[in-house]
Amino acid sequence: MKNFDYTEIDKYLNGELTEKELSLFKEKLKNDSDFAKEVKLYQKIESTLTSKFSNSKEENDLRNTLEDLSLVFSEKEQRVKSEKRKVKQESKVFSLKRYSKYMVAASLVLLATILWKNSIKPTYSDFAIHNRIDLVVRGNSDKHLINAQDAFNSKNYTEAEKELRTIISLDRTKVELQLYLGICLLEQNEYKKAESILEKIKNGKSIYKNKAIWYLSLSKLKQKDYTSCKVYLKQIPKDAEDYQKAKKLLRKL
Repeated sequence: MKNFDYTEIDKYLNGELTEKELSLFKEKLKNDSDFAKEVKLYQKIESTLTSKFSNSKEENDLRNTLEDLSLVFSEKEQRVKSEKRKVKQESKVFSLKRYSKYMVAASLVLLATILWKNSIKPTYSDFAIHNRIDLVVRGNSDKHLINAQDAFNSKNYTEAEKELRTIISLDRTKVELQLYLGICLLEQNEYKKAESILEKIKNGKSIYKNKAIWYLSLSKLKQKDYTSCKVYLKQIPKDAEDYQKAKKLLRKL
């Protein structure tokens, strides 16, 4: 029986491999039929287990069942090895036993992975990675724009908020600045103020609409309101910049 890296398989199914790792993984899938079968089996088991878990009792029942199966197949393996000494050619029963052992091994590893994932929720810091902002065009010497940009990019959100409010007071039409203000407030745990701004952008027609939905979901995540977080995540369309991140976060919740 080959030893497969189930952590790598799990990362593949969850879209967490780097570009280089993904290329090597796909090459292995193409050239190793046993590995390809194991990946397909793992994927099928993951789908089944994830859909079946509804409470801790079911998890414990399944764990006990898998442990019993593992014991049964272990005993069968010992018997088969004894018989194999008398038979030169591997029988069909042995082939079936080997396939079953794959299934049990994959199930046990996957069960441990799912239980671990269910016990650890994703956090705001895992997903709140803000792009650097570029507010100052060449030749523009507006000190408030310069200060706001520098403060935001250096993660000084209190100072950035102050400068952004000054700029917005002079021109409330710039939705981009409203978005950055909402992010600054969110970083300072000013949830109601942040969400008030983000909701207005979400309900508007600007190009920042989907970005506002993403940050609304992050606001709920930071507050550990996972139900509301999911509601916002499901509103992000497939063509949005943050769709893949939203999809990944949904899987982890």
